[in-house]
Amino acid sequence: MSVQENESSSARSQLMRIYELDTSWAATADERRYLHWELLACDEVRGVFLTAREDALAVLFSGDRRAFDAWARTLAPGGGFESGLDEGRW
Repeated sequence: MSVQENESSSARSQLMRIYELDTSWAATADERRYLHWELLACDEVRGVFLTAREDALAVLFSGDRRAFDAWARTLAPGGGFESGLDEGRW
């Protein structure tokens, strides 16, 4: 494989897609703050956009659908988010 073919192959694997993220679970200020930080911390999230729906965001994601779904499941309560955290405990 030539260097050019390798670079081309690498560029194709870096394609990004836009997925819809359900945010209906983020009703409290703490949950929205948590979501904000998780979106900032995820290396695969390249951009976040508002949608016409109040309970969804459009996420520019550098992984495939399976990776996005796995990551999104960790966000909602029960998937990794520990509700009940408040700033007073920091």
